[in-house]
Amino acid sequence: MRLVVLGANGRTGKFVLGHALAKNMDVTAVVRSADKAPDLQNENLQVKVGDPCDPVFLASVLHDKDAVISALGGRLPTKAATSVYFRSAASITEAASATGLRRILVTSTALLFPDQTLPGKILRAIVPNVVRSAGRMEDILKTSGLDWTSARPGFLNDTHVATYRAERGSLPEKGTAVSRLALAHFLIDAVDDARTKGAAYGVSQASL
Repeated sequence: MRLVVLGANGRTGKFVLGHALAKNMDVTAVVRSADKAPDLQNENLQVKVGDPCDPVFLASVLHDKDAVISALGGRLPTKAATSVYFRSAASITEAASATGLRRILVTSTALLFPDQTLPGKILRAIVPNVVRSAGRMEDILKTSGLDWTSARPGFLNDTHVATYRAERGSLPEKGTAVSRLALAHFLIDAVDDARTKGAAYGVSQASL
């Protein structure tokens, strides 16, 4: 598997990168600047510096690759920061179509599911930019004609738990939270799982 990871230096991306390398995948990590390059030494790792929202740059990276995973997301819930969701999706789909790559996986948000608990409804009102931008991202993927999967996690935390539950089209029962490590494991597991193509998956902690 020749995999590209966008946002490889982020809080989720670093786990995606680590798990992919642990499974002996040939990984290209994309970061915005050289000083953010992963502090890893691995013969299966290459690092490319560039803008993940630039389709020309991405086309040069995606050439001859099998799949791309985007762990990009806004660090703040502002309109400008969260626009990385749909701007990167537009660039990824354009570059993928130009290079022949078909498999795209992205991190999204469980706030897009219509059935929300009271805390979820409150959070949707607090971070509307996240909901709108992630929704635009998924709309781009749905109309791309490519083999996409969207991971919609609950509240993310930094516990070192790798197990997860994933459900097509909804968040698992009482699935209010999930670790970034577990989310990374779902994304890597889903790369080769044809059942996950063309759908959004709710991802949560393994136990109720």
